[in-house]
Amino acid sequence: MKTVAVFFGGQSVEHEISIITGVMTANSIDKNKYNALPIYVGNDGAWYTGNALLDLDGYKNLDYKKLLRVTFVIGDNAVYAVKKNKLKKIAQIAVAINCMHGERGEDGSLAGLLNMTGIPLASPPALPSAISIDKAFTKTVLKPLKIKTLAGVTVTNTDDLEEILNTVKFPVIVKPNRLGSSIGVGRANGKNGLSSAVSYALKFGEKALIEPCLENFTEINCAAYQGADGEIKVSECERPVGRTEILSFGDKYESGKRVFPADIDKKYSDKIKNATRKIYREMGFKGVIRIDYFIADGEVYLNEINTVPGSLAYYLFSDTLKGFTLMISELIEVAERDFAKESTAQKTFKSGILARAGSKGAKRL
Repeated sequence: MKTVAVFFGGQSVEHEISIITGVMTANSIDKNKYNALPIYVGNDGAWYTGNALLDLDGYKNLDYKKLLRVTFVIGDNAVYAVKKNKLKKIAQIAVAINCMHGERGEDGSLAGLLNMTGIPLASPPALPSAISIDKAFTKTVLKPLKIKTLAGVTVTNTDDLEEILNTVKFPVIVKPNRLGSSIGVGRANGKNGLSSAVSYALKFGEKALIEPCLENFTEINCAAYQGADGEIKVSECERPVGRTEILSFGDKYESGKRVFPADIDKKYSDKIKNATRKIYREMGFKGVIRIDYFIADGEVYLNEINTVPGSLAYYLFSDTLKGFTLMISELIEVAERDFAKESTAQKTFKSGILARAGSKGAKRL
């Protein structure tokens, strides 16, 4: 039976949410087709596996003595246990699924590593992941696609604020440039509030992003993934419901209130679904993504692209875990098929330059 590695945890403030996504995903894999191998990345960066990781209750007081420390080797699609400075192969990995929210996971780092090992990934590739986690850079990349985003400016410290104050119209929203889950987000109504909001956001990263604060807006989410038939499947839109104007961490993961399908005009839902499909195709995504939008004053603005959405956004495609299992199987099938196709590309080219160059020729290169 093929083994599917599910990565979760990681060195990120979204660590706990990643555990929930990872455990849910690992337990939802079709056990008649695949063996799910949980790979938990601790806060210290160490990698572990073990059946105890499949029980969400076990994380309240995780017993590391019941786990195996593991690692991967470049150019080898196997996972190895690390014991007394020796490596022991424990499984060949057919496909991997990335459930690591935030940096060092969602930012393309894991995708790049798995690409070097030769393991197919049923999640977004490195390049679109790296682009999407950088909210400011995402705006730049989306301009040629004619996808509207809010104007924004980034700062690396509060000393930069004097230079940009003339370009800022209050109120504004301040957020970490490379983070999700509404962590580090604040609103500023004036200069003093801006300095405090930026200082807070910079606790979670090197850059803070400052954007206009929309009034009377509606937030909408929409997800997409490539199915086994090759078509890009786009979900219906949902409208998350918050207790305050800005969706908080608690709104997203604790209260969980939403309106689905979203109670918005069809012209907006069609526009959002078309934009989601276009972004997925043009940016070269694979796996499942969720894109968050704003509707304000008759316009639709893209807020952010989530390349590892909570619970892999299965709830936007199915209201049952059985549906989630079927979706995972599709993602695995597509990953294997695409990897096999990509592997047929020629990776060597014999130019003869080494034979002709010699030590003197090398100096002229």
